[in-house]
Amino acid sequence: MRLNRNALAALAGGAALLAGGGTAVAAQGDGNAAKCETRLAKIAEKRGITVAELQARMSARVDAALENGRISAARAARLKARIAQGGVCRPLAVRALIAKGTMLRSAGRFLGLSPRELRAELPGTSLAALSAAQGKSVEALEAAMVAPAKARLARAVATGRLAQARADRVLERLDQAAARLAVKTFPAR
Repeated sequence: MRLNRNALAALAGGAALLAGGGTAVAAQGDGNAAKCETRLAKIAEKRGITVAELQARMSARVDAALENGRISAARAARLKARIAQGGVCRPLAVRALIAKGTMLRSAGRFLGLSPRELRAELPGTSLAALSAAQGKSVEALEAAMVAPAKARLARAVATGRLAQARADRVLERLDQAAARLAVKTFPAR
């Protein structure tokens, strides 16, 4: 059975209302909140689960990150509160955090450091300084930091999910972010 947009929107709205306990009704005037609820419902539907199950999985991932030492207890509490309130859709902020994390992991691989080793080395210095200490260029570091996103963008353009012009704009912003992140001096602990 194929659902049209109206049926899908009604289904997503009903699921959001059930999962959000009335937050969808309160957010009717807020277009971004409604879009967020719809987006969560679509993700849940695509995975064959309910919105509540999706939120439970997100909470479990936060718990796993806390246990692995990737995030602090305070950050875990904030994230879990946002998940419980249904405020998980902050597209630009979330995308920026994901990009930063991906860039840091890529930089670590380029420098031959595990994530823990990189976290131990970074306080009081920058990625560029670590790269220079290993005799590697900052340009190569920045290219390595952007490479995973560049590959994903190329796949999105090839499959028609993203226009080349938009991919170029995103890649330009990522290049700028990589340059800033490379020279950023991380605070000492």
